[in-house]
Formats: sequence, C-alpha cells, structure tokens
Amino acid sequence: MRTNRLPLRVVLVAMAPLLACTGGDAANPSSRTVDTVLVELATAGLVVEDAREADGAALGGGACKRGLVRGVEVTLCRYQDPAAARAAEPAGLTVVGETTGTALARGPLLLVVADRAGKDREGKTIDAVTRAFLQRPARTPS
Repeated sequence: MRTNRLPLRVVLVAMAPLLACTGGDAANPSSRTVDTVLVELATAGLVVEDAREADGAALGGGACKRGLVRGVEVTLCRYQDPAAARAAEPAGLTVVGETTGTALARGPLLLVVADRAGKDREGKTIDAVTRAFLQRPARTPS
C-alpha cells in the first residue's frame, strides 16, 4: 500500500506563515513553541529532518522533539517556565556528553545540539542552529 506523504520540509515551509502568526512572538521568547522554533530553523535553511517526539525524562521532563540538521542531532524541549528550562541545561550538557555540542535555554525552551556523527567539523551547523534558536543574525563569511 502506497501513501502520499509530504516531506517534513515541505510541510514546515508551507506552515511557516501560519505558525509565524499564531505560534510565538519574537519579542516574547515565552510565547515560542517547539514547533515555532522548527519553522524558524527551516526558514533559516536549517530543516530539522525526521523530527519526532522524544522522551524528555533525561532532560528534566520537558516536552521534546528530536531530529537532524545536516547530520547534527538537534533536540528542542519546552518546559512549564523559563526557570525549568534553565535548570535543564546541565542535563542537556550531560546528554551531549563527550561530543561537540551545546545546551542552551531561552525562555521556556531548551536546545540541545550534538555532533555525534562528526559531520560538523568546523562547527558551522551548530553555530547556525544556536544563532537561529537565540534569534541572532547569522555570521557573515570573513
């Protein structure tokens, strides 16, 4: 049996205008959702492929989704408040472990990025993902 399923990339790009209007306010990080951040990343050319619900128990019980951006593991979690997201940062770093990565909280959201496969040797993907998450401009090539 064959089903016609659109790739997540197509769905996210198509939903971007709707989610941008209803999913969060850039000036108010507390209003952003995991899905809003996924759309923001896709808009910045950083599509989170195969984004799926993930168990947030190891990250302080957040509601999480995990996927890959250019081979780099990206996990986004939402917590009940900003303090809970900040408290989960050390657990995020534990999840990153000995690989290159980071864990950053902004508002009620936590971003955990880990280059487990060694795909981002120069750190450009990790930098781009963290900048998009923090809503900072991309670096210009030097």
